[in-house]
Amino acid sequence: MRSPLRFDSIRPLVRYVDDEQAVVEAQFLAAARFPHDATPWLNRQVEVAVEIHGTDGFEDETRQLVQLEAGLGSVRLELVHPQRWWPAGMGEQSLYEFAMTMIADGKTIDRRSVTLGLTSVREDPDTAGEPEPRLLVNGQVCAIRSVLMVDRVDENQLLPAGGDSLLLVRDHYGPDLLYQAADRAGVLLVQCVPVHPTGRPEVDVAAQVERLGTHPSLAGWFVGHLGQISDDIARCIQDLDPTRSVFRQFPVDTLDTAA
Repeated sequence: MRSPLRFDSIRPLVRYVDDEQAVVEAQFLAAARFPHDATPWLNRQVEVAVEIHGTDGFEDETRQLVQLEAGLGSVRLELVHPQRWWPAGMGEQSLYEFAMTMIADGKTIDRRSVTLGLTSVREDPDTAGEPEPRLLVNGQVCAIRSVLMVDRVDENQLLPAGGDSLLLVRDHYGPDLLYQAADRAGVLLVQCVPVHPTGRPEVDVAAQVERLGTHPSLAGWFVGHLGQISDDIARCIQDLDPTRSVFRQFPVDTLDTAA
């Protein structure tokens, strides 16, 4: 019998990367095509194929049987000699096509793909909690010369940003085109969690982490210092994407403004 499942979402996380090896954990959520008969399928094994294709001709694939738990599953993929993504001025902006295929009876029943950059962007632990946190990209200090605030009105303008600039996207979630352009240009962004009209910003966080989490240009999330609300949002983000930093402070007295 053909599986009634489909992918609801896929989320590849770069767990580790250096010049010799990359480890990608591909988390996914399966959903029902036909809800009335799907419950048994959401807690059984499914066959999943994972493919990754690089612009340099690199290809790799793995197939695994994955045990679902309430539709949740994950696949681990290890790559040798990965082409890492770097901010402009530090290296190349290498991107991969990452695809997951669900298989039943030897046939493809669903497929999803995203663009993925193999990079590690972290807050330097030596500056954690300080007013001017420092970023490490693939273990190297990234020299940030200016922090540019990007409001919704700025998105139709040419932003004066290079590899030594950090874009702080505030008051809204940045559109896909902004992040795609930053991926190609080698510009880092920090996404603010904007104020929610009902006072519940966490309701949008999961969808936004899923949407933006594969972009190598996303350096982390800014949650501010709103007490318990900020604490709850930070925990939610870290549960969904433990590979990104969550920031509480930025040097707001020295921010440049996007022209």
